[in-house]
Amino acid sequence: MIRTSFDPEIVWKRVRNVPIFANFTDHELSALLEKAGIYSYGSGETVFMDDDHGPQMYIILKGRVKVVEYTSDGKERIMAFRHSGDFFGDMDLLDGRSDFATIIAMQPCKMLLITKPLFDEFFLQNVEVLQGIIVMLCRRLREAWIFHAIIGMNNAESKIRATLARYGKTLGVQDSSGVIISKHISQQSLADRVLIARETVTRVMKKMKDDHEIEIQPGRCIKLLPAFYEKLAQCELCMGLPTDGSKVVNGV
Repeated sequence: MIRTSFDPEIVWKRVRNVPIFANFTDHELSALLEKAGIYSYGSGETVFMDDDHGPQMYIILKGRVKVVEYTSDGKERIMAFRHSGDFFGDMDLLDGRSDFATIIAMQPCKMLLITKPLFDEFFLQNVEVLQGIIVMLCRRLREAWIFHAIIGMNNAESKIRATLARYGKTLGVQDSSGVIISKHISQQSLADRVLIARETVTRVMKKMKDDHEIEIQPGRCIKLLPAFYEKLAQCELCMGLPTDGSKVVNGV
């Protein structure tokens, strides 16, 4: 971690686009940015370890990180991804306890750090901002429930299909022939996400490609095709995974 600088105009625009700052006045936002620090992290660098950092909130100005936990045998399990505009560490500031997760930069990142004194000064007095944090926490909790249900499924193919459908819902960009998951999801990260072997993911995704359910786009992004959504109807968790691909399936 290195303290650094960042184009003030870019910082302003990116912080202004973070939902929890939507109700800040220009004066409040300027005052906050004058007191907050900006830090850079290299690709692969650990931002913090679980239960091993002080209470502070991180706002990603540039880059992407993964939220992981480690199993008893030392294996890494990916819990979530966060990218530019996202934030984490907010629960630490609300209840004074550290997160039980490790954050690792997946590419060079720049982050704005909000300390506990700054949080108390600028956030606790703004009811609308606190409501925004609550909404975000509820959204993350629902996402955790969904993946908890996916992990509990007995069939590996159903786990993979349900996870891809979820990424299509949260990260998908729809075009005339399918839904493109806008972030590169490696086979290893997909396997880690739902606790199955990478070899299983490789085998299932090859079958999906052969069956014309998915395509691999430039940049290694996955495109979900109409056949994928037709098969999704047979997935045991499909009722809990509303899809953005319904219009594609129906030919609309």
